[in-house]
Amino acid sequence: MCAVSVHDDEVRRARLTCGGQAEILLQPLSAVPARWWELLAEGADAALLTRLDAPRTGAVSTVLDAGAGTGPSDAAVEQARALMARHRAGRETLPADDGVVLIETCPAVPHLVIVGAGELAELLQAQARLLEWRATATEDLARARELIVSGPAAACVVVLSHEPDVDAPVLDTALTGGVPYVGALGSRHTQERRAAALLAAGLDEEVLRAVHGPIGLDLGARTPAETALAICAEVLTALAGKP
Repeated sequence: MCAVSVHDDEVRRARLTCGGQAEILLQPLSAVPARWWELLAEGADAALLTRLDAPRTGAVSTVLDAGAGTGPSDAAVEQARALMARHRAGRETLPADDGVVLIETCPAVPHLVIVGAGELAELLQAQARLLEWRATATEDLARARELIVSGPAAACVVVLSHEPDVDAPVLDTALTGGVPYVGALGSRHTQERRAAALLAAGLDEEVLRAVHGPIGLDLGARTPAETALAICAEVLTALAGKP
């Protein structure tokens, strides 16, 4: 570990807004488990837990992913999983019995699965690109289901389609697949028709409450571009665990 500080004239020369000090961990790449690089290449949820200042051993890193893995302390594992569940990348430290644990989280990039086509679908994809999210638009039921099932932890489903043989089945797949966000565009009549179809398919009313509809935060949106912004803002809110 080493400390780096930037103050006064250095701040102005570097064109920073303020100064400060940071601690930097330097370690060879070989000290980081290979599983970490594998998960990053796959685009999967991953956390790297490094025990610092441990007696006689120095820095020791372990990897935690969405399905398995253990860490240097139960508290560190719990915190890492909580951060990944909120799709928040970052670094923080946590005290441990024999030192400090550095938690580095790299969650899967949110994947906007847009079911439908048209101007709003295109604007949603453009907004997702600005946020550095993935986005896929499709009108095909089988393709939509495939996208949801193949990566449920990252899938954020936005149903624009009003076709009864597409919208209700997609919502069923999303609601039973554990995705972090499900939203559906449509009038009150359309929402009621979808709800009736989902209840008939065996879902209960508690599960249906997870559907965001009317879709998007109430930002006063009037244009398709503003609606796309409101929808993505609501997705971000849901991922962050905000009410």
